[in-house]
Amino acid sequence: MIVAGLVGMLLTLALLRNADRRVDVAVAARDLRTGEPIDVDAIRYERVKMDDDLLATALRGDDVNALEGAVATGPIGEGELISRGDVREAATSSGMRAVSVPVDPARAVNGDLDVGDRVDVVLVTEQEVAVVVADAEVLDVSRPSRGGAFGDVGDQFTVTLAVDTRGAQLLAAAVTDGDFLLARSTGADSAEGAPPLPVDALGAGTGPTG
Repeated sequence: MIVAGLVGMLLTLALLRNADRRVDVAVAARDLRTGEPIDVDAIRYERVKMDDDLLATALRGDDVNALEGAVATGPIGEGELISRGDVREAATSSGMRAVSVPVDPARAVNGDLDVGDRVDVVLVTEQEVAVVVADAEVLDVSRPSRGGAFGDVGDQFTVTLAVDTRGAQLLAAAVTDGDFLLARSTGADSAEGAPPLPVDALGAGTGPTG
């Protein structure tokens, strides 16, 4: 009788567990704006019951612990379930914007750039030569996979830079114009505030004298 009682108790506990398969999922502890960091203060947990497919989309405790540097991809109301698609790693660790530019290696120190380098974006127009973005951090370098180190002659590679809002606008303008180069400035004095150089002045004083 004692054994039968223990077996019955165990069966009852097992049934109760199966009947209440609730789990802790993350919900917004307050209203979250687009781009707002998702940290432990932004999240609380609710114990809910959901099917496995839906549960796979929700954030759990272990997921939240691995969210360092993540931000909300859109507005999330207080108490709303936070799904995996609602968060994403921030563009840069410094709060800047990440912008990618295609460039010929010959216009980017022969492609000798790496993550962490600093570069100046130099724009050439018919009237002047100007540093439009100074001391931008290189976040990524994507090189062509064909041919040698930089693929065939004329192949472009892509450099991703960290810039502020104005820098993103100026960089877009430089790429649209097409006549720009990247000067590696790692360790050099900043070119921030350097005045444009008129094209007319480029040859001044260089001609023959007499």
